[in-house]
Amino acid sequence: MALIGLYFPLQNWRLILTRNPIGISFLAFAFLMAGIAGYISLALHLGLVGLAAGNISNFIFTALILFLVWKRSSALSKKEQLAGFIILALAVLFLTAINTVGRQNAVALSGIMGAAGIVAFYPVQNFDLLRKRDPAGLSLMAFIFLAVGLFFYTLLGFLVDDTTIIIGNGFSLVCSLIAIGIILRYRHKPAPALPRVKHRSAAHS
Repeated sequence: MALIGLYFPLQNWRLILTRNPIGISFLAFAFLMAGIAGYISLALHLGLVGLAAGNISNFIFTALILFLVWKRSSALSKKEQLAGFIILALAVLFLTAINTVGRQNAVALSGIMGAAGIVAFYPVQNFDLLRKRDPAGLSLMAFIFLAVGLFFYTLLGFLVDDTTIIIGNGFSLVCSLIAIGIILRYRHKPAPALPRVKHRSAAHS
């Protein structure tokens, strides 16, 4: 858990240091934020203070990443921005609905929301990274820590014979390794020119 938790401060430090959010998908991190919110809800319904505190910390870090991408990314299109905000709005509505059902259902629905958001994050982020071919805004060390942590969680799943732990963390491990491979491949190569979004280029026309 500690290794995975290091992903967020390392990734935030990379953004603050480089002031360059290129390579980070606004939509992917919107999914991630929704998933973390689901796990916060799960922890609160189960009374797990430590799990809630850890995910609240991750939620804050993710919110900062979203803000920096929204403010600084010249490659962020209106379409992706709108899709990200829709995901966040749906997450709020879903969490509100969760609080209207019984505790047992709330626990199950919170867990589903958490898993869905986390799992959706990886393919969306990797697809965006492949499209832009510019990992300047991503921290290689953050993804390495993330992959190592996911490896041990997957190993734990085999040790306790829990299929859900194996599948969820195994999938995330494979996707994080793909992200590491993409970062290593493109980090020293010039990125292809991407069309700037209309609302930002209009000022120069």
